[in-house]
Amino acid sequence: MPKIGQFSAEKIVRHAMYGTPRKALGIQDIQRKGTPRAAAKAFLTSIAPSLKLHSDLRTLKFDKVIESPLGFHVLFQQYHNKKPITGAWVKVDLDGENRAYHFTNTTMPVKMLQKPSRKQPTESVWTEADAKKRAIAAVKATPSRIRGRIESELVNFPKGKMVQPAWKFIIPLSAPPHDWRIYISTRNGSVLHKEDMIKEATGTGLVFDPNPVVTLHDTTLRDTKPVPDSAYEQVQLRGLSSSGLLEGPYVSTSTTKDRVRSRNHKFIYKRDQSGFKEVMAYFHIDRMQRYIQSLGFKNVNRRPIPVNVAGQRADNSFYSPATKSLSFGTGGVDDAEDAEIILHEYGHSIQDAQVPGFGASDEAGAMGEGFGDYLAGSYFHDMKPSEFQNCVGSWDATAYSKSHPPYLRRLDSKKTYPNDIDGEVHDDGEIWSACLWQIRQLMGRKAADKLILSHHFLIQKDAGFQDAAQALIQADQQLNDGRNRAAIQKLFVQRGILGRAKRKSRGVARKQRRVK
Repeated sequence: MPKIGQFSAEKIVRHAMYGTPRKALGIQDIQRKGTPRAAAKAFLTSIAPSLKLHSDLRTLKFDKVIESPLGFHVLFQQYHNKKPITGAWVKVDLDGENRAYHFTNTTMPVKMLQKPSRKQPTESVWTEADAKKRAIAAVKATPSRIRGRIESELVNFPKGKMVQPAWKFIIPLSAPPHDWRIYISTRNGSVLHKEDMIKEATGTGLVFDPNPVVTLHDTTLRDTKPVPDSAYEQVQLRGLSSSGLLEGPYVSTSTTKDRVRSRNHKFIYKRDQSGFKEVMAYFHIDRMQRYIQSLGFKNVNRRPIPVNVAGQRADNSFYSPATKSLSFGTGGVDDAEDAEIILHEYGHSIQDAQVPGFGASDEAGAMGEGFGDYLAGSYFHDMKPSEFQNCVGSWDATAYSKSHPPYLRRLDSKKTYPNDIDGEVHDDGEIWSACLWQIRQLMGRKAADKLILSHHFLIQKDAGFQDAAQALIQADQQLNDGRNRAAIQKLFVQRGILGRAKRKSRGVARKQRRVK
């Protein structure tokens, strides 16, 4: 039998880099008196030379004892210069009579913990504040996505056969949820390591987030020219089924012809490859649905919505209330290549889930278009350069817009009611989206999104602007004790929606809705 120190073991596994015992099973130890902590320390002292540690275990610090039906599990962490070494632990497993029968070891041999050469700085160069900024940028943690407190700790991070000081941060994010653990070198601010501690069945894919014009801040990009690789981002695709298809709890590309399949859940495609638009639709709808749930809406359109990413050749997309599905056009820039177009269409589906048949009047139809624009604009606002923040669909719009930057529609319209009503739902929707945008500026993203989604439950399918304005005030009363009532009412009065005579609704007879 192999030996570790003076004890035999059934099996010893050695560390690939350090050569020290990484794990030992079936240890033939002696019975020990005292506490499990004392027994574990005595065992480690006897095998310290094998672990290439000091005989007095000076680099180890007791952490805790865990009791289980197997006995006691005693943990020690390794320290250097009074700071913990990330991932450097010893766990001794004892039976009920304090005999070690198993242990795991990831500590570094003490010879590797020597003082660095004079050429290497030993003191922290990067402050905690500077390192925190770098960490937040590395995980794209916009202020609206950070949930809870960001934890920080000064540690030692092992790199090969050396350690270097680093700031460790735990950054919890929402929409989608991530618990990022990231290490920033105190010497030069480099990212030493990052990982998402939330584990679930996921895949990977390439997407535009939200689109290449915004990401690259380049309005010269065109559909007929190659898009630089830097416009793509690799993302996690959550909740994928075992089928190898883009199927999940909130999205299904089942209505798309010639669907892509990947048994290892890797969907790495560029825009000129079959599958890219499927990944776009899956990722952005799934993330939006999870965000809606994070706001407290547990059952608003919580279903796998069917998506056809190439439903028609025209430059038009739509949500079908009859089939409860989405279809995207491929004229000009393919609509499913622009995440803001995807979320706009998903907005129609959300409203139909909250108010079945919503849009049964001119003004309700306009509010549907305005809400879709708001939903897309609100979600992506913090990811955009300032000149794009009030615009929707800037990549899609490169095929037809002469504006700079290009846009499908804007969220900061100065239109008022009823003076600027022209009977076309997209034009009139700019009045409504501008009102919602002002509410977002007043309340902030999450509070406004929650209020706006909530008020849909208080209106009917043929509601008018005034009905919805009053519903928003009522929803604020229920959610916020009416704290925003005066400001919301003021903006609707300024827009002409409240406090003035309203024109009569023309009912359901209106111009054909352009659904994009």
